[in-house]
Amino acid sequence: MLQKHFPKLDHSQSELLIIISFLLIGSFLRFLWAADMEWKGDEMCMFEQAQQIANGDPRLNLWCTQHSSIPIPHPYVGVWCFAAIAKLASDPISMVRWVQGINVATIWLFFGFIIWQIAKNHQRVWLWGLAIASVNPMAIIFSRQIWIPDLLAPFCFLVFLGHWLRRKFWGGFLWGIAGILNAQVHMTGFFLVFGLLVWTIWHHYRQKNLQDVKWTGWFLGTCVGSLFLIPWLMNILPTIGEHTDTINQSLNLFPRFYLQWLTISLGVNLSSVLWGVFWSDFLREPLIFGIPTYLMVPSHLFLAIIGIYPFYRWWKARKKSRHQPDTNQRDSQLNLYLKALAFGVGSAFTVARVNVHSHYVAIIFPFAYIWLAQLYQNRVKLLMAIVLAQLLISVTFLCFIHRTGGIPFGETVYGITYRVQMMNAE
Repeated sequence: MLQKHFPKLDHSQSELLIIISFLLIGSFLRFLWAADMEWKGDEMCMFEQAQQIANGDPRLNLWCTQHSSIPIPHPYVGVWCFAAIAKLASDPISMVRWVQGINVATIWLFFGFIIWQIAKNHQRVWLWGLAIASVNPMAIIFSRQIWIPDLLAPFCFLVFLGHWLRRKFWGGFLWGIAGILNAQVHMTGFFLVFGLLVWTIWHHYRQKNLQDVKWTGWFLGTCVGSLFLIPWLMNILPTIGEHTDTINQSLNLFPRFYLQWLTISLGVNLSSVLWGVFWSDFLREPLIFGIPTYLMVPSHLFLAIIGIYPFYRWWKARKKSRHQPDTNQRDSQLNLYLKALAFGVGSAFTVARVNVHSHYVAIIFPFAYIWLAQLYQNRVKLLMAIVLAQLLISVTFLCFIHRTGGIPFGETVYGITYRVQMMNAE
């Protein structure tokens, strides 16, 4: 269709324009209806703490933080980031606008990096993965809240950028300092630090070029970033023994990291946000003149099949001769990151028996989506269908929340929106 209106464009340029269009749509959806954000205890507490730090409230310790899903508070960098935003935003809507803007900027930074650094014959996978990330429902949700996980994406970009340029001193330094600061925004970052480091050492050891990495820069960056950990460790170490039983109860033997990776990349896990409402109400959406269309059912079924089919294809491929030549051009750099995140980070989560929640996967943004795009890298129409299906789910979810004003916390994770709570308070 684009070629009819722009006959001078070749196929690759038309494809790039389509991808850019999806990035623009995803950017718009992140800004849409900011007042429909979640507004519960975590968001209220973060906003109040950030405002008090920014205003120099003497009653608040600079080393304040927010509790995690286990009884160990997060390090302080996440709160400090929100305090920096609070210097420019005095109300919740203004603050969440900054969060949305930072996440949108991160998407376009990744886009710029791909165009700048990735070889043209490998750009398709990266760009379609970024298109999926732009419209993915969970990725959008984790870009619209006054919540620590919503700050992970820009730090992930900095970690990735530094690691990509690890053969330069400043690249190694950026990898080190961004990685350890990322861990101080949200503790899942420690698993990224560990997994990426171990896999990088293993990769370069096998390539016999360990010396090519500027380890001095990485070490120095890690040491500088670790200085902020000292007061946090001094606070938690004396009391960590009191929480051993609670921490043990939160452990999980099931490797949930991989399940979360799969369902989030496919965009089929809004039930983790809506709980029972997903099955009773959301699957009936969207409503047209009040009449349920149930379009969410085929959309989710299509994406579920998209997730299952590669495993079927892999099973069939096992029966073929191992000596059959591989005709696919593989992106060795992308495979390095996918393996580092899947086997390095994923194994660390699994061995530690962490009960991985959906927002933990934000620590590998946007590679879960790039992984999905790689599975179908030679099927552009199917990639477009995946993006459109996830876009439909995302738009339907935002409209559902806007129309209902959210569902009370306890019935869903989302709760009643900020907009409705403020209207009820008047």
